[in-house]
Amino acid sequence: MKTLLISLLPTTENFGIKYLHSYLLQQGHQSAILFIPRPDHMIKSILPAFIDAYAPGLIGCGFMSYEAPFAAYLGRLIKESRPETPFLAGGIHPTVDPEECLEYADMVSMGESEDTVLEIIDHLEQGRSLHEIPNLAVKQGAVIQKNPLRPLITDLDRLPFPAHFPPHSYVYHRKSILPMDMKLFRKYTRYDGKAYNIISSRGCPFSCSYCCNSFLSRLYGTRTIRTRSPHNVIAELRSSVEAFPDLILVNIHDDCFLSHSKEWHQAFVKDYKRWIDRPFIVRSTPLHLTEEKIRILKEAGLAWVTMGLQSGSERINREIYCRHVSNRKFLEATGLARKYGVSGYYDVILDNPFEEEGDVINTLRVLQKIPKPFQLQLFTLTFYKGTDLYDMVKEKTVQDADLTIKNYFTYRPTFLNKLVRISPLITSKMVDYFIEHRKEPRARFTLAAIHFFIVTFLEPLSYFYLMLKGFNSRLLLTMRIVIPTLKTKLGERRPRVTS
Repeated sequence: MKTLLISLLPTTENFGIKYLHSYLLQQGHQSAILFIPRPDHMIKSILPAFIDAYAPGLIGCGFMSYEAPFAAYLGRLIKESRPETPFLAGGIHPTVDPEECLEYADMVSMGESEDTVLEIIDHLEQGRSLHEIPNLAVKQGAVIQKNPLRPLITDLDRLPFPAHFPPHSYVYHRKSILPMDMKLFRKYTRYDGKAYNIISSRGCPFSCSYCCNSFLSRLYGTRTIRTRSPHNVIAELRSSVEAFPDLILVNIHDDCFLSHSKEWHQAFVKDYKRWIDRPFIVRSTPLHLTEEKIRILKEAGLAWVTMGLQSGSERINREIYCRHVSNRKFLEATGLARKYGVSGYYDVILDNPFEEEGDVINTLRVLQKIPKPFQLQLFTLTFYKGTDLYDMVKEKTVQDADLTIKNYFTYRPTFLNKLVRISPLITSKMVDYFIEHRKEPRARFTLAAIHFFIVTFLEPLSYFYLMLKGFNSRLLLTMRIVIPTLKTKLGERRPRVTS
């Protein structure tokens, strides 16, 4: 049976769809991926003909909450044009809200989908009922049936590698659906395809109230992190650099790569230096970033570490975000990154209706203490259904809390938000001045002018310098990746159709 998998992410870097695609191919099924990186309603005129030509027996779409309106549009379009083909919704949003998704999908896969989709295909081919398949939610008349969850996959090494350039893939490009070729792949893959994205584990040691992991930990009753073996991770990387020798960077997307044991890192580093030997990026929590681990990883090429501060108010972090990390511990971790020449990229959440002005000022005070240079990744607080924070807002009826799903990069252009953004590139005395005079028109005008100059000119230069520093001053290597990186960063902020 043919399966068509649809991705709505703005790039081809969809781990869930890629893993599922590789798994189905490994199991002997025909599978294709349709990437729709820039959704618009013009697809209505060509998608039915594409589906008719491919003739799948199952169509699946994995998506997040901000993609849900367009997924609903696609689901209804598919049911109108090809009602005989089952439409399966999967991913985090359908897992959180299967009831909503069953208004336009025939079934919902909750949680991990590899074995669930395989079982669905087997049942469809054999003409058997789908209603008893674990992880599946279906609608029978007006009644929604949610089946028990199957255990999480613990042996991640048994899964095939998700291909950097997946075979049998198509892309929605300029009002046409085209087979993916190398030119289109470079266009729609982050960093022009010169960075390889990988995960070595599933799960997170934290359960922050704003994150889907708070829902998943309740759903499965565990925060267990499941890890691949170092040998398996290196095998995937080796196959990728052999297929794409122009790869410059490895981007490790684990929620917390440093949660691996010291022994795991030692085994990984040994083979990484021998077979891969490229700079790499990791994500960590401040609690897991230790001197011993960062020293081990730096020897193998660690260039960047992404880490969350989220708020400089320990009250907000503790009571609202459920993040039990002190400012002191965060600053210690940033100091270790600086000590070992690892560039820092630190997350801050803005527009929190639980925060008062003093809480944002506390954030600025912490940012003043981070060893420079560094960069910030700023987000507007988004309330996702199913998270602890969403329930908290609903329960307390918080004033000014916007429950709509929005582009999480588009924070409000308030005075203090602008000051947060430029704080890595101005002096501590300037931060003090703007905080003290924040109500004065002259200070507001001056900040607006400085903000424009920094965002337009200094931020790109700072990013280049940090990349050069992370790449151990290798200028040619930095030049080869910096333009694709900046292009990717700008593209991620482009508004997208949502309904």
